[in-house]
Amino acid sequence: MSEIILRTENVTQRFGGLVAVNDVSFELHKGEIVGIIGPNGAGKTTFFNDITGMYTPTEGKVFFKDTDITGKKPYEITALGMARTFQTIRLFYRMTALENVMVGMHTRTKANLIDCILRTPNHRRTEKEAEKRALEVLELTGLSEHKYDYATSLPYGLQRRLEIARAMATNPEVLLFDEPAAGMNEAETSDLMEFIRQLQGMGYSILLIEHDMRLVMNICERLYVLDHGNLIAQGKPEDIKSNQQVIEAYLGKGGEITDADA
Repeated sequence: MSEIILRTENVTQRFGGLVAVNDVSFELHKGEIVGIIGPNGAGKTTFFNDITGMYTPTEGKVFFKDTDITGKKPYEITALGMARTFQTIRLFYRMTALENVMVGMHTRTKANLIDCILRTPNHRRTEKEAEKRALEVLELTGLSEHKYDYATSLPYGLQRRLEIARAMATNPEVLLFDEPAAGMNEAETSDLMEFIRQLQGMGYSILLIEHDMRLVMNICERLYVLDHGNLIAQGKPEDIKSNQQVIEAYLGKGGEITDADA
């Protein structure tokens, strides 16, 4: 088994008397695609937020390559090598695709505020390097022909892809996707699946939350299932699909999970 690049130990998140995530431990190995699934309100996004520094876990630890990152700020975690997208697209719609990707590179730039204000040689050099890297990312993600298009003018599926490109611009090792197929039609979802496989081929380790069962069953190597904040199952997709506790969490007793469920 390859090395563990991201893991949690007994993570719990409480909001007052509400336990949103309860004692959840998980592992992501280098080069893997792993999915976190569960019914609405299961605690999936809260768990993502614990991992990426949006929240600090009430209890438990988060480790990135054996470094304890519990309680670190999102920008600190991004600088270490993790980047995420959100369930709701958060592009800068009045910027071009190229500018959106360049914004994603701010954690790697070397110019300081004074450089930017005075437009020093260091600032101009850094800006040129950022543009070059952004163009490379757009090429890798199949968006180069749209580099000067405003984000708002792109089809929905390409907006999702641009958000992923912006995350890639931070030079991460791990990509975390929060419902990347949300709002997509079947053709767009199929295109997204192929794109995620390509990202894995580029060397990224990928953790995703997703409601589209067809997507997770086809691209994830392992799945973790949350229900009311509790980890109720983990394993390969074919095992999860037939797990009775998972079936009951989604559909109640007597149900059967199909590719259309989630």
